[in-house]
Amino acid sequence: MKKILLTISALSAALFSTAANADISVGGSMTAAYVDAEGNADQHIGGAISFAMSTTTDGGVTISAGGSISNDPDGTGNDTTATGLTALTFGFANGSLTIANDVAVPSGTGLVGELVTHADSNQVTHTNDVAINVDDGSGFSGTASIGDMSITGTHFYDGTAGSAGGHSDQISDGTISGSGISITMPIGTMSLTASSAETDEAGTNYASTGAALTMTAGNGTLSVGFESTSNDTAGVATEGEAYSASYSTTVGSAAIAIGYSGFDAGSSGNSSSKTDITLSQSLGGGASVFAEMSSLTGAGAAAPTNTTSETVVAVGTNVSF
Repeated sequence: MKKILLTISALSAALFSTAANADISVGGSMTAAYVDAEGNADQHIGGAISFAMSTTTDGGVTISAGGSISNDPDGTGNDTTATGLTALTFGFANGSLTIANDVAVPSGTGLVGELVTHADSNQVTHTNDVAINVDDGSGFSGTASIGDMSITGTHFYDGTAGSAGGHSDQISDGTISGSGISITMPIGTMSLTASSAETDEAGTNYASTGAALTMTAGNGTLSVGFESTSNDTAGVATEGEAYSASYSTTVGSAAIAIGYSGFDAGSSGNSSSKTDITLSQSLGGGASVFAEMSSLTGAGAAAPTNTTSETVVAVGTNVSF
């Protein structure tokens, strides 16, 4: 993304006892896509103008924040809104601390085969997706580097169930809380990421554990992963295991990736599988064209309807300014 860098300082040292200096970067992007779920076709068009701000204290601590004006690029309709300015990050020599209205514990770490952005719209409901119910809320997150290893810890104290989201920053009165840790480290020429998280929804506990191993294979990159979830409620369809893999490579200047995930969650025999394929070609100048396909099958995939399908395809263009 191209950025315009603006340096803002005090108008005159004679007017102010100290001069304040800050960096503000501005970037933009747009996406247009055609999505087809076996006859039920939609248009996705949206994008964002993003603002990032930062300053550095006399002690060398970097303080940063950001915001944006956006319209959801992977959904239908016009939902233009202003977002951001809800997180403050303090950067130190070997790590950072973020205090925010919305932080997420690590979950889905092992689902490396889930690749698409648009081609899961109007797909049949995935009833046995391996996931915890609520994984984010108002809280804080810290990252530290120890040698070649990176560690991230997250805690939220005010999560909100349901698709509406939103967090009210209630430190003492929140009913959903969670904590998690993620570690990334090299193993020879490979890279391993492992995570564990647990949430409490008014006394009901949910837990997620995942790992992903990434390595060079042939002319591309191979990733394999494992994800496991559990909870206190008997018979929940999303409690179980998932195995996932993806392979990405380039053909000429085009980037191609294929991913596969197998799910075994809920009642006995309730299994499903998902295959994703993505293709992207750069056009230069920050523009690219892409194509995606996603197919979800098995007992954990709901029956298709006249508006949903097991297989969804999408084509479109991305532009970064």
